[in-house]
Amino acid sequence: MSREVVVKVKVPAHYVGDVEQEARLAYAIDLFLRGIVSVERAAELAGIHLYDFILELKRRGLHAYPYSDEAREELKL
Repeated sequence: MSREVVVKVKVPAHYVGDVEQEARLAYAIDLFLRGIVSVERAAELAGIHLYDFILELKRRGLHAYPYSDEAREELKL
């Protein structure tokens, strides 16, 4: 069962960008980090390709998959 929730956000007049896309992305990242959805499902919710979602996580200093520090270093993640 799903439900629709409407969120109202005040955006400064000088803001340039796609507020709806950024809100979807933030929501998807939050659900992913809390373990509610997989990385694949989070990318779907954000409306972007899985690869782009993983890159966005990396840009924010987050990891899509739980690797050890050694493995991250070896894989250059």
